[in-house]
Amino acid sequence: MKLLLICVTLSLLLLTGCGQQSVNVPSALVSFIETLKENGVDGTLIIREPLNENMEYVAEYSIARYTSTRVLSFFKCKDAEKAEATLNEALQNKKLSGPVRNGDFVMAAIFYPPDEEAVEKLGALFLAHTFE
Repeated sequence: MKLLLICVTLSLLLLTGCGQQSVNVPSALVSFIETLKENGVDGTLIIREPLNENMEYVAEYSIARYTSTRVLSFFKCKDAEKAEATLNEALQNKKLSGPVRNGDFVMAAIFYPPDEEAVEKLGALFLAHTFE
């Protein structure tokens, strides 16, 4: 009965649009999401409003896992200086793993249980990517 109630609730949220903030994936992020999928990292992308005036948007990529939480957060900043400030904030946040900066983008992970090896590999993919 609980499972049925949970499924109905989630379905209603998705039908009303509460499950996703935006369906438009910014073009600068499209090719990196394709790179993730090509490397076996399949997930669901949600675009959210910026957290502060330094950002254009925040994207969350939830990696499909049954036994853990795996979320990559991408912060698209307005310029390199603001991205550096965002990176410094992310480095101070104990909940985020492996924050890295690539141009105007900052990526950080939330993995529970922690998986530093996976975070390092994803960070390397992020740093090697050319964002347009």
